[in-house]
Amino acid sequence: MLAKDLMEPNVISIRKETPVQEIANLMLKHNISGFPVVDRLGNVLGVVSELDLMHKEIKEDEPGLWEVLLGGILDAQQVKERMDAAKKYMGRTAGDIMTSPALTVDEMDNVTEVGKLMFRKRIKRVFVTRRGSLSGVISRSAFIQLLFGEEKKKPAGKTSTKIPKIQFS
Repeated sequence: MLAKDLMEPNVISIRKETPVQEIANLMLKHNISGFPVVDRLGNVLGVVSELDLMHKEIKEDEPGLWEVLLGGILDAQQVKERMDAAKKYMGRTAGDIMTSPALTVDEMDNVTEVGKLMFRKRIKRVFVTRRGSLSGVISRSAFIQLLFGEEKKKPAGKTSTKIPKIQFS
């Protein structure tokens, strides 16, 4: 089974210029926990998730001067993480608060490998692309349906068929 067979093709995407409040409203209206941020050609630039919005509103504790002096100098990774957190906290648009790059897969990627990737990275969704442009999304719930769904319903009068099971081991 390929990523294109499991993906949801109707994806709500946002642009870098989309205001944070509009993103929050879209999340609430559509009950979606994250959106791809795309350019005018549909290329996925990043993702804005509920966690990104939380980072925007909740300023992380920063070490005080004495903590830095007594605990040693922050390493380069810690400095980068603090700068990213500050940028999100002060952000006003999707481009300011998005996580980039977004994790994407190609439509022709094997669904088992996509599932393993999502599991290893502990992400809720992965965006599917065709020749670099957004074509769909695969969520954790799609995998749950695939793995544990009893039967896939067919139109009235037709017999139902089992959803093919896949193994992630």
